[in-house]
Amino acid sequence: MVKMLDLDRHAECPLWAALASSDVPWTGMDYACLNVLSIYCKVFDRKEIYDLIVRKTCQSCKCPREAHAIYQQQTTNVHERLGFKLVSPADSGVEARDLGYTWVPPGVRASSRINRYFELLPEEAVPRLGSEGACSRERQIAYQLPKQDLSLEHCKHLEVQHEASFEDFVTARNEIALDIAYIKDAPYDEHCAHCDNEIAAGELVVAAPKFVESVMWHPKCFSCSTCNSLLVDLTYCVHDDKIYCERHYAEMLKPRCAGCDEVSPAFHFSFSFL
Repeated sequence: MVKMLDLDRHAECPLWAALASSDVPWTGMDYACLNVLSIYCKVFDRKEIYDLIVRKTCQSCKCPREAHAIYQQQTTNVHERLGFKLVSPADSGVEARDLGYTWVPPGVRASSRINRYFELLPEEAVPRLGSEGACSRERQIAYQLPKQDLSLEHCKHLEVQHEASFEDFVTARNEIALDIAYIKDAPYDEHCAHCDNEIAAGELVVAAPKFVESVMWHPKCFSCSTCNSLLVDLTYCVHDDKIYCERHYAEMLKPRCAGCDEVSPAFHFSFSFL
Protein backbone atom coordinates (compact mmCIF):
# COMPACT_ATOMS: atom_id res chain seq x y z
CA MET A 1 0.00 0.00 0.00
CA VAL A 2 1.19 3.54 -0.63
CA LYS A 3 0.34 6.97 0.65
CA MET A 4 0.95 10.27 -1.12
CA LEU A 5 2.22 12.98 1.18
CA ASP A 6 2.93 16.71 1.04
CA LEU A 7 3.38 17.34 -2.68
CA ASP A 8 4.56 20.93 -2.20
CA ARG A 9 7.65 19.92 -0.23
CA HIS A 10 8.85 17.61 -3.00
CA ALA A 11 8.22 19.65 -6.11
CA GLU A 12 11.84 19.18 -7.14
CA CYS A 13 11.35 15.42 -7.48
CA PRO A 14 10.06 14.08 -10.81
CA LEU A 15 7.51 11.90 -9.03
CA TRP A 16 5.94 14.80 -7.19
CA ALA A 17 6.14 17.00 -10.26
CA ALA A 18 4.23 14.34 -12.20
CA LEU A 19 1.56 14.14 -9.53
CA ALA A 20 1.25 17.90 -9.22
CA SER A 21 0.86 18.37 -12.98
CA SER A 22 -1.72 15.60 -13.30
CA ASP A 23 -5.09 16.66 -14.69
CA VAL A 24 -6.67 13.86 -12.66
CA PRO A 25 -7.26 14.63 -8.98
CA TRP A 26 -5.96 12.09 -6.45
CA THR A 27 -8.96 12.45 -4.15
CA GLY A 28 -9.69 9.09 -2.60
CA MET A 29 -6.22 7.81 -3.48
CA ASP A 30 -4.59 8.54 -0.11
CA TYR A 31 -4.28 4.79 0.25
CA ALA A 32 -4.25 2.40 -2.68
CA CYS A 33 -2.85 -1.04 -3.21
CA LEU A 34 -0.41 -1.27 -6.11
CA ASN A 35 -2.91 -3.23 -8.21
CA VAL A 36 -5.47 -0.44 -7.93
CA LEU A 37 -2.77 2.14 -8.56
CA SER A 38 -1.69 0.29 -11.70
CA ILE A 39 -5.23 0.27 -13.10
CA TYR A 40 -5.70 3.92 -12.18
CA CYS A 41 -2.52 4.97 -13.99
CA LYS A 42 -3.42 2.92 -17.07
CA VAL A 43 -6.93 4.35 -17.31
CA PHE A 44 -5.71 7.93 -17.04
CA ASP A 45 -2.50 7.31 -19.01
CA ARG A 46 -0.18 8.06 -16.10
CA LYS A 47 2.13 5.03 -16.39
CA GLU A 48 5.19 7.14 -15.55
CA ILE A 49 3.77 7.75 -12.07
CA TYR A 50 3.30 4.02 -11.44
CA ASP A 51 6.81 3.27 -12.73
CA LEU A 52 8.35 5.83 -10.39
CA ILE A 53 6.50 4.43 -7.39
CA VAL A 54 7.07 0.71 -7.81
CA ARG A 55 10.64 0.44 -9.03
CA LYS A 56 13.53 0.45 -6.59
CA THR A 57 15.14 3.69 -7.74
CA CYS A 58 13.91 6.76 -9.51
CA GLN A 59 15.60 6.81 -12.92
CA SER A 60 15.45 10.61 -13.07
CA CYS A 61 16.82 11.63 -9.67
CA LYS A 62 18.60 8.31 -8.91
CA CYS A 63 17.37 8.32 -5.33
CA PRO A 64 16.08 5.16 -3.63
CA ARG A 65 12.33 4.76 -3.44
CA GLU A 66 12.37 5.01 0.36
CA ALA A 67 13.92 8.49 0.08
CA HIS A 68 10.63 9.80 -1.31
CA ALA A 69 7.80 10.67 1.05
CA ILE A 70 6.02 7.47 0.09
CA TYR A 71 5.73 4.56 2.45
CA GLN A 72 4.32 1.11 2.02
CA GLN A 73 1.31 0.14 4.05
CA GLN A 74 2.98 -3.24 4.49
CA THR A 75 6.16 -1.94 6.07
CA THR A 76 9.30 -4.00 6.41
CA ASN A 77 9.16 -6.73 9.02
CA VAL A 78 12.63 -7.14 10.53
CA HIS A 79 11.92 -10.64 11.86
CA GLU A 80 11.06 -11.75 8.34
CA ARG A 81 14.06 -9.95 6.86
CA LEU A 82 16.41 -11.68 9.30
CA GLY A 83 14.80 -15.07 8.76
CA PHE A 84 13.68 -15.21 12.39
CA LYS A 85 10.44 -16.82 13.47
CA LEU A 86 7.61 -14.38 12.83
CA VAL A 87 5.91 -13.12 15.97
CA SER A 88 2.18 -12.47 15.88
CA PRO A 89 0.72 -9.32 17.47
CA ALA A 90 -0.91 -11.55 20.09
CA ASP A 91 2.54 -12.77 21.16
CA SER A 92 4.50 -9.58 20.58
CA GLY A 93 2.21 -7.15 22.37
CA VAL A 94 0.12 -4.81 20.19
CA GLU A 95 -0.31 -4.02 16.53
CA ALA A 96 1.93 -1.04 15.76
CA ARG A 97 -0.51 0.59 13.35
CA ASP A 98 -3.26 0.58 15.94
CA LEU A 99 -1.10 3.03 17.90
CA GLY A 100 -0.08 5.10 14.88
CA TYR A 101 3.42 3.65 14.36
CA THR A 102 5.09 1.44 11.77
CA TRP A 103 6.95 -0.47 14.50
CA VAL A 104 6.82 -0.80 18.28
CA PRO A 105 9.19 -2.57 20.70
CA PRO A 106 8.45 -6.30 20.88
CA GLY A 107 6.65 -7.84 23.81
CA VAL A 108 5.14 -4.61 25.15
CA ARG A 109 1.37 -4.70 25.63
CA ALA A 110 0.76 -1.37 27.37
CA SER A 111 0.45 1.54 24.95
CA SER A 112 1.58 3.90 27.72
CA ARG A 113 4.94 2.11 27.91
CA ILE A 114 5.33 2.19 24.14
CA ASN A 115 4.63 5.92 24.05
CA ARG A 116 6.98 6.42 26.98
CA TYR A 117 9.73 4.62 25.08
CA PHE A 118 9.31 6.78 21.98
CA GLU A 119 9.33 9.94 24.10
CA LEU A 120 12.91 9.01 25.03
CA LEU A 121 14.06 8.97 21.40
CA PRO A 122 14.86 11.91 19.12
CA GLU A 123 11.69 13.04 17.34
CA GLU A 124 13.17 12.26 13.93
CA ALA A 125 13.65 8.62 14.98
CA VAL A 126 10.04 7.99 16.02
CA PRO A 127 8.34 5.89 13.29
CA ARG A 128 4.90 7.49 13.28
CA LEU A 129 2.74 6.59 10.31
CA GLY A 130 3.36 8.95 7.41
CA SER A 131 6.22 10.75 9.16
CA GLU A 132 9.86 11.32 8.30
CA GLY A 133 10.64 8.95 11.16
CA ALA A 134 8.80 6.15 9.34
CA CYS A 135 10.73 6.87 6.12
CA SER A 136 13.97 7.02 8.11
CA ARG A 137 13.22 3.61 9.62
CA GLU A 138 12.85 2.07 6.15
CA ARG A 139 16.15 3.64 5.06
CA GLN A 140 17.93 2.40 8.17
CA ILE A 141 16.62 -1.14 7.69
CA ALA A 142 17.96 -1.14 4.13
CA TYR A 143 21.32 0.26 5.28
CA GLN A 144 21.88 -1.50 8.61
CA LEU A 145 20.46 -4.86 7.53
CA PRO A 146 21.51 -5.31 3.90
CA LYS A 147 19.74 -8.30 2.37
CA GLN A 148 22.91 -9.51 0.69
CA ASP A 149 24.48 -9.98 4.14
CA LEU A 150 21.54 -11.94 5.45
CA SER A 151 20.85 -14.56 2.82
CA LEU A 152 22.65 -16.25 -0.04
CA GLU A 153 19.63 -15.77 -2.31
CA HIS A 154 20.30 -12.01 -2.37
CA CYS A 155 23.98 -12.36 -3.33
CA LYS A 156 24.39 -11.75 -7.06
CA HIS A 157 28.19 -11.84 -7.35
CA LEU A 158 29.28 -14.54 -4.90
CA GLU A 159 31.20 -17.29 -6.67
CA VAL A 160 29.98 -20.85 -6.21
CA GLN A 161 33.15 -21.99 -4.43
CA HIS A 162 32.53 -19.39 -1.69
CA GLU A 163 28.87 -20.16 -1.05
CA ALA A 164 29.54 -22.72 1.70
CA SER A 165 31.79 -20.27 3.56
CA PHE A 166 29.13 -17.58 3.31
CA GLU A 167 26.48 -19.93 4.67
CA ASP A 168 28.78 -20.85 7.57
CA PHE A 169 29.23 -17.17 8.36
CA VAL A 170 25.48 -16.51 8.31
CA THR A 171 24.77 -19.48 10.58
CA ALA A 172 27.48 -18.54 13.08
CA ARG A 173 26.49 -14.87 13.11
CA ASN A 174 22.82 -15.67 13.66
CA GLU A 175 23.58 -18.04 16.53
CA ILE A 176 26.33 -16.10 18.27
CA ALA A 177 26.09 -12.40 17.42
CA LEU A 178 22.73 -11.35 15.96
CA ASP A 179 19.67 -10.70 18.10
CA ILE A 180 16.83 -8.29 18.89
CA ALA A 181 16.83 -6.31 22.12
CA TYR A 182 13.82 -5.40 24.26
CA ILE A 183 12.77 -2.70 26.72
CA LYS A 184 12.25 -3.12 30.44
CA ASP A 185 12.25 -1.16 33.69
CA ALA A 186 15.70 -1.08 35.27
CA PRO A 187 15.59 -3.41 38.29
CA TYR A 188 18.19 -1.37 40.17
CA ASP A 189 20.50 1.63 39.80
CA GLU A 190 23.10 1.09 37.11
CA HIS A 191 25.12 2.98 34.50
CA CYS A 192 24.40 3.10 30.78
CA ALA A 193 26.70 0.82 28.79
CA HIS A 194 27.13 3.56 26.17
CA CYS A 195 27.31 6.95 27.86
CA ASP A 196 28.12 5.69 31.40
CA ASN A 197 25.56 8.11 32.86
CA GLU A 198 23.39 6.89 35.69
CA ILE A 199 20.30 4.77 35.16
CA ALA A 200 17.87 4.93 38.06
CA ALA A 201 15.85 1.95 39.26
CA GLY A 202 12.51 1.89 37.45
CA GLU A 203 13.79 3.87 34.48
CA LEU A 204 12.84 2.52 31.06
CA VAL A 205 15.92 0.97 29.45
CA VAL A 206 16.99 -1.27 26.59
CA ALA A 207 18.33 -4.73 27.42
CA ALA A 208 20.05 -7.15 25.04
CA PRO A 209 19.68 -10.94 25.51
CA LYS A 210 23.32 -11.61 24.59
CA PHE A 211 24.52 -9.52 27.54
CA VAL A 212 24.17 -10.13 31.25
CA GLU A 213 21.20 -8.59 33.04
CA SER A 214 23.21 -5.73 34.53
CA VAL A 215 24.11 -4.33 31.07
CA MET A 216 21.55 -1.69 30.06
CA TRP A 217 21.28 1.29 27.76
CA HIS A 218 19.26 4.47 27.66
CA PRO A 219 16.91 4.12 24.64
CA LYS A 220 18.66 6.99 22.86
CA CYS A 221 22.05 5.32 23.50
CA PHE A 222 21.33 1.94 21.92
CA SER A 223 23.39 2.67 18.83
CA CYS A 224 26.00 1.13 16.56
CA SER A 225 29.55 1.49 17.88
CA THR A 226 30.80 2.31 14.36
CA CYS A 227 28.23 4.64 12.77
CA ASN A 228 26.57 5.82 16.02
CA SER A 229 23.12 5.46 14.45
CA LEU A 230 20.28 4.16 16.60
CA LEU A 231 19.95 0.43 15.98
CA VAL A 232 16.83 0.02 13.89
CA ASP A 233 14.04 -2.00 15.53
CA LEU A 234 16.50 -2.78 18.36
CA THR A 235 18.36 -5.21 16.07
CA TYR A 236 22.03 -5.60 16.96
CA CYS A 237 25.15 -7.71 16.62
CA VAL A 238 27.64 -8.12 19.44
CA HIS A 239 31.41 -8.26 18.97
CA ASP A 240 34.00 -7.85 21.73
CA ASP A 241 31.27 -6.71 24.15
CA LYS A 242 30.18 -3.86 21.85
CA ILE A 243 27.02 -3.54 19.79
CA TYR A 244 26.92 -2.89 16.06
CA CYS A 245 24.45 -2.78 13.22
CA GLU A 246 24.77 -5.88 11.05
CA ARG A 247 26.45 -3.93 8.23
CA HIS A 248 29.34 -2.74 10.36
CA TYR A 249 29.59 -6.00 12.25
CA ALA A 250 30.11 -7.80 8.93
CA GLU A 251 32.65 -5.23 7.77
CA MET A 252 34.81 -5.88 10.82
CA LEU A 253 35.12 -9.50 9.70
CA LYS A 254 35.39 -9.24 5.92
CA PRO A 255 35.71 -6.51 3.27
CA ARG A 256 32.73 -5.12 1.37
CA CYS A 257 32.72 -4.30 -2.34
CA ALA A 258 32.20 -0.58 -2.89
CA GLY A 259 30.47 -1.28 -6.19
CA CYS A 260 27.84 -3.96 -5.51
CA ASP A 261 27.79 -3.56 -1.69
CA GLU A 262 28.22 -7.30 -1.20
CA VAL A 263 30.73 -8.71 1.23
CA SER A 264 33.93 -9.96 -0.33
CA PRO A 265 34.47 -13.70 -0.87
CA ALA A 266 37.75 -13.24 1.01
CA PHE A 267 36.36 -14.09 4.44
CA HIS A 268 38.35 -12.96 7.44
CA PHE A 269 36.62 -14.38 10.46
CA SER A 270 36.91 -16.96 13.14
CA PHE A 271 34.18 -18.40 15.25
CA SER A 272 35.28 -16.46 18.36
CA PHE A 273 32.86 -13.60 17.65
CA LEU A 274 32.24 -12.44 21.21
